[in-house]
Amino acid sequence: MVAKQHMFSWRQHRAVAQDADFLDSVVDAQLELIRQLPIDQRDELAEALAVLVVLAHDHRCYLRNWISRRELRHRVDRALISLDTLGQVPTRAL
Repeated sequence: MVAKQHMFSWRQHRAVAQDADFLDSVVDAQLELIRQLPIDQRDELAEALAVLVVLAHDHRCYLRNWISRRELRHRVDRALISLDTLGQVPTRAL
């Protein structure tokens, strides 16, 4: 799917780029935590971080006009649903 060509204002472009960078920084900050967890406790956090990595990539696709604003909004909504679902999964008893 090719997005309609549209011009970004420099503020909009900067804001979307900052969103992507913020998502990357959240993932980077949590990687050390994942390394410290026992292997059997890493899955849920790793899945949540994967959702954030994909979402940062989606923002960069939008900046390159590869996807539309509507598609980005759709992907953000899907990511939020995925994160919410992951947050509702009961953790295993220790």
